Amino acid sequence: MPTPAGFSHASQYVRLEDIAESIPCGPDLDELVDAVRPFVDAGFTDVALVQVGDQTQEAFLGEAAGPLLEKLRALEPPAGQRNPAV
Repeated sequence: MPTPAGFSHASQYVRLEDIAESIPCGPDLDELVDAVRPFVDAGFTDVALVQVGDQTQEAFLGEAAGPLLEKLRALEPPAGQRNPAV
């Protein structure tokens, strides 16, 4: 969207519940890892995860980022592929 107004207009009917049903949201690290697993299984070697929201950014980085990275690095790629660079 070229402007915030355009984004606001385009997303006016999207509910938080709709988003939460389509992507993992919240503090459950296992749910996040499960969402990444198909990409590792498909052979992706790099995956970007984005934490959105300035009010919880510091808490995410301080409490969840380290444990989440550990869990992601422990994912086993299919035989013959290298571990993802997470």
